[in-house]
Amino acid sequence: MHERCYAATRASSIAVQCQAMQFDIRVARADEAEALLQLWRLTGSGPSVTDTPEHLRKLTHQAPDLFLVAEMEGRLVGSVLGGWDNWRGHIYRLAVHPDFRRRGLARALTAEIEKRLRDRGAKRIYALASTKQGMGVKFWDSLPYEKSKDIPYVRTFDPD
Repeated sequence: MHERCYAATRASSIAVQCQAMQFDIRVARADEAEALLQLWRLTGSGPSVTDTPEHLRKLTHQAPDLFLVAEMEGRLVGSVLGGWDNWRGHIYRLAVHPDFRRRGLARALTAEIEKRLRDRGAKRIYALASTKQGMGVKFWDSLPYEKSKDIPYVRTFDPD
């Protein structure tokens, strides 16, 4: 956990205190798909071709413990999505509402998703950061992640 944040685990969420602000980090719910897409639009981290309400609802059922949101007073202010392929972990869609940045929330979300991926057996975690998001690249550079020498290739299929 980031040095400015303190966490307390509850049954369904983790309460995180960052710079005098209380956030709850918990699993995303299917009924929050539209709010998540709105958050991603606001932060410039989406949506992409795979970011549809139907797809997000499916994710909340397939791997609920790896799709996390940060909430403050009933408002979604952050998200992170973890992926596990039984070989390595992946982090996607780390997003924090602009009004809540620079308070340790991104680090708290990252620490929690890393913990969950490590609990599944991850020895290596890849984090996807858009090169169009300078703040995001700086964030990952500030953590003990290194730029991969791998070159990602992506194939997008036409919607059916």
